[in-house]
Amino acid sequence: MSWRNRRGFTLVELLVVIAIIGVLVALLLPAVQAAREAARRSQCANNFKQAALALHNYHDTFNELPPPGTRWGFQRDDTPYAGGSFGPNSSSNAHSWVVSTLPFLEQQPLSDLYWAGVREIAGYRAWYRIRDTRAEHPQMFQALRTELPTLQCPSDGGRKEPAKLSSGSEPGMPRINVAVNASAGNAFSWGNNATPGIRSLFSYNYPRGHSNGSRFAEALDGTSNVVMLAEIIAADRERDTRGAWAYATGTFISGGARTDLRYLFTPNVNALDNDCRDRPGRCSSPRSPDRQLRCSGSDASRGGNASRSRHPGGVHVAMGDGSVQFVSETISLREWILMLAQAAQGQLADRFLNSEQRCSQF
Repeated sequence: MSWRNRRGFTLVELLVVIAIIGVLVALLLPAVQAAREAARRSQCANNFKQAALALHNYHDTFNELPPPGTRWGFQRDDTPYAGGSFGPNSSSNAHSWVVSTLPFLEQQPLSDLYWAGVREIAGYRAWYRIRDTRAEHPQMFQALRTELPTLQCPSDGGRKEPAKLSSGSEPGMPRINVAVNASAGNAFSWGNNATPGIRSLFSYNYPRGHSNGSRFAEALDGTSNVVMLAEIIAADRERDTRGAWAYATGTFISGGARTDLRYLFTPNVNALDNDCRDRPGRCSSPRSPDRQLRCSGSDASRGGNASRSRHPGGVHVAMGDGSVQFVSETISLREWILMLAQAAQGQLADRFLNSEQRCSQF
């Protein structure tokens, strides 16, 4: 046969083949994306399990959970801080529960580096602040710049600016996605945290006048019924503290904001609603187009940080007994608040819920 008698594909046949390939790709893409998200969720759940085990080991060692955050350091003579003009009750400028837990997260070298860095810092009215660390404190600088992949969830990827509180000479602090449950109400309200039906396993400024962690025996609802750790979305702007791993108020969640509990949050609440934005220790860019990262940092309304995630449908939590659950974002407000309180014993006063602004889902 002559080569002239051989015929190639016509244009129509090529277009049909391309169309078939396009349809197959369209059918397979959701399955591939679902598989990837399942892998990310599995990794995130595993990280929560590791963090929960670390806190249990801490509790076994010290018979209490670590403080959620505290202002505490060393005086010039290298002795532990024991008081002073400011007292130990402010938790806004020093280290988080993560710092205390580092040895139990297989991060003993980082813990040693951190505390060696503390000793580098000159005394500052008997206490130190992370914002006072500068490049001239090389060990602290190095410690605060360390990533902690064990406490990060791969679903919340993308560009994240390291947290800096005030100065360009500060170390940029990487972000994490694991946060302690600091209150069923306002995390920074002494009155809320003094109320058994609202207080959680971690409390800022309570009990005994300073930030502290509870003992598991105080969880009258049972450790399997109270949230110990919950997922957060890490901020992506420099001056936003959410997710900054060593910053005292960067790694917490709560059930409400304002000291009068005016706003109550469930997971993944509508952050585009002015009443339902996060109110962490410090945040920036409240007009951010990201519907999950809008925030408000006004003094009158701090203390509210909702549990949020990039996973479709809900958030990861680790309960007090160490088990890890995926909580649906459609959970009722009553159920969620009961999960955050350590001693509500299944009961909440109706006025607690009925008189509050209930923040809705997206």
